Formats: sequence, structure tokens, C-alpha cells
Amino acid sequence: LRNLNITVTTMNKKVEKQIEKCSQDLLRKAIDKTPMDTGELRKSGAVEIEKNGLKTTGKVSFGGGQVDYADIVHEMPNDVNWTEPNTGNKYLENPLKENAEKYLNSIKEATKV
Repeated sequence: LRNLNITVTTMNKKVEKQIEKCSQDLLRKAIDKTPMDTGELRKSGAVEIEKNGLKTTGKVSFGGGQVDYADIVHEMPNDVNWTEPNTGNKYLENPLKENAEKYLNSIKEATKV
């Protein structure tokens, strides 16, 4: 039983580490897609890792009290003339959709003993 506890603890730590890596990767990709005017929106990007027992959640967000327009910019229409090429609305949602399968597979790999 002791070996099983060690295995579960080791696996849980590996999963936590992978969730952190995926969250940081998503933040980097989202920042690259975030529109740039003053740069404050990009600077407001953050990762928060929440642990509750065996459950670990990675949260990537923008705004966080630093800027009050993150949601507005994220949901703007596609036809806005963005100041930086390859940036625009859905700057967090699109990178998540594009990489979700990769993230899930990497977390699944971390569960292997």
C-alpha cells in the first residue's frame, strides 16, 4: 500500500507540473495574439494554479484588475483594424482551441507510471 501511495503522489506531482507547463505555454501563445496599443493588456496576462486535494486547475486570464477592458477586446468583432499584425479578438480562446488536444495529451502522458 505504501508503494501505491508513493506512485499516486509522484503521478500527481507530474500532472501538476504538466498543467503548469501547459498554462504557461497557453499564456505565451495568447500574449502573442493579444492586440497591442499601450501594452497594458498584454502585461495583465497571468497564470494561476489552484490545487484542491488531488484536483489541479490551471487558469490563464487577462485583466485581473490591471485593465478593465480585457473581456471587451476579447469579444470585439473580427473586422476591427488591429494595430499589430496577427493579433485580434479571441486572443485567449483561439490559442486554447488550437492547442487543447496537445495539452490534454501531454497531461495524459504525465499520468503514466
